[in-house]
Amino acid sequence: MDEEKIDKLAKVLSKQIDKEIFERKYAPIREVLKLVGAGAFLAATIAIPNLPLALKPFLNYKRKNEMKAWKRFNIPYLKRAIQRLEKQKLVEIDVQDGIQIVKITNQGRQKIIKFALDELEIKKPKIWDRKWRLISFDLPEKLVRIRKILVEYLIAWGFYPLHKSVYLHVYPCLKEVDFLREYLGVSKYIRVFVVSTVENDEIFKDYFGV
Repeated sequence: MDEEKIDKLAKVLSKQIDKEIFERKYAPIREVLKLVGAGAFLAATIAIPNLPLALKPFLNYKRKNEMKAWKRFNIPYLKRAIQRLEKQKLVEIDVQDGIQIVKITNQGRQKIIKFALDELEIKKPKIWDRKWRLISFDLPEKLVRIRKILVEYLIAWGFYPLHKSVYLHVYPCLKEVDFLREYLGVSKYIRVFVVSTVENDEIFKDYFGV
């Protein structure tokens, strides 16, 4: 997954953070990482409380808003959270325009993708469109570990195992499957089919409750 897609994902995830969680003084580490990944950098006035007042007018509007966001947190706790993330190489401390900030690393971006994947779910629409989604895959033998991960996610998302490498779902799931196969780097080995008829479908209707 390229860096641009990862950055967009991080921004989407930051918007999904529950308002109650965001306003806590002690936000979970993963939520702090999401905010950093979304571009909400930790400004110097928080990382270094004694930043000279003369520098503050040079902070741009965006940075001032970021500072307001970060000040909602308990600052000593936030520093410890950032230090943990830095130790894990998920963020790095940098200086831009004389301002010390916290930036997410490529490893941190990958961590965000994993968070997103774990939070994804296939939602049940109000009305079933009476179509079936078939996921078919044929991964090389050397990718047996990736295949195991793929199947684990499909099962977790409620797919019905039709055959060893064919799984069935009743609700729209292309975005979720596309995200999963791109994350795993196996897009070329996986196909998604949307069909109107599946033979002897009563057992599947019972399974999905439609």
